[in-house]
Amino acid sequence: MDGVRFVAGGSGGTGSAICARFAAQGHPVAFTFLRNEAKADAVLADLAGQGVAAKAYRVDLTDAAATAAAIDDAAEHFGALHSVVYAAGPSFEMNFVSAITPATWAETMAADINGAFNLFHAALQRMRAQKHGNLLSLSTCALKRPPKADVLSAAPKAAIDMLLKCIAKEEGRNGIRANLVELGFIHAGMAAQHIDEVWTPEMIAGITAQTPLKRFGAAEEVASAVAYLCSDEAGFITGQSLAVDGGYQL
Repeated sequence: MDGVRFVAGGSGGTGSAICARFAAQGHPVAFTFLRNEAKADAVLADLAGQGVAAKAYRVDLTDAAATAAAIDDAAEHFGALHSVVYAAGPSFEMNFVSAITPATWAETMAADINGAFNLFHAALQRMRAQKHGNLLSLSTCALKRPPKADVLSAAPKAAIDMLLKCIAKEEGRNGIRANLVELGFIHAGMAAQHIDEVWTPEMIAGITAQTPLKRFGAAEEVASAVAYLCSDEAGFITGQSLAVDGGYQL
């Protein structure tokens, strides 16, 4: 069964690369964005240039009704919902736990965890009826190698990791697979902003030294892993986490 590839956060650095990879495979693409309409328009233009049908939705993923409406519209517009990828997440400042306010903690957890839940919950309603579908979330290698000053990124991803693994166990009988791609240091999106504008040369050198491949990753490398896990070639893979981190977890 074919159908639309739906990417939440498709206007972001990594999300747009995922959209482009799906388009390169000839699949129709739908994606969400929140604020950056100009970037969303640019992604749509790029997808059109690759000759595939595409549609963009301005959606706040913490709004369950709006998220479900976007999923339903994409499924009806393109005929079926093949894969749903969570590549979204709130912006945040890297900080030690002691310096994070309870309000910031609550806001970040709600945006990331609830956003992912709303997306996957809406997708499940369609995929269960289809008896087929792929769910995937971008995660972080920090789940295996806890970071300093990065808990606002890692903590919600731990909850999303458990969410998808529970879905994998519950929904396999309905032909639904659920997997994760754990990102290392990828020069794209919010991470690229930190690398280019916040981190010192010493910090960058230290990360590179701890990464066996001695470099940062690219959004296109993440997109390759996502496309594989959402393909029929990965048809017997579910409930798994694939690290795209240059060996950083080792």
